[in-house]
Amino acid sequence: MRTLAPAILILLLGACTASKPAPATTPSRGDCETGVSRAALPEWARAGFTGDGAGTPHRLGDRGDLMAVLFNYPPVADPDRGTKILWVSRLPVDSPGPLVIDAVRDDGQVARQELTGGAGPSSVQLPAPGCWALTLSWSGHTDAMRLRFT
Repeated sequence: MRTLAPAILILLLGACTASKPAPATTPSRGDCETGVSRAALPEWARAGFTGDGAGTPHRLGDRGDLMAVLFNYPPVADPDRGTKILWVSRLPVDSPGPLVIDAVRDDGQVARQELTGGAGPSSVQLPAPGCWALTLSWSGHTDAMRLRFT
């Protein structure tokens, strides 16, 4: 019985540490292959659209505070021209400021873009195709999402 006690203790300790979740490696829970919808836009994101905007590709941020309406789908990584994305904030903006996009591609490449107009129409310029994790900061708010750029 004495020889079994250390082995049982090691197994129990191993089971306890194995149940801990792995730390997140990106700022976004979603993946690049799912999450883009063509369903009706939420009511708060419909300004300027005819009807409910159904059929327009869009992705909601992980917190649900920012919507990316994708006029080019899939979005194109073009460091010179960019790809057109309409950013719609669900949250009120008391003091307008820039929308800062901090992007990390799956291979670790990083990019940053500051859109001086804040949430609204933009040309997002990422340097290369791939799955990008975007951390989006505007007017004291933050949200995140993952998008694949071709």
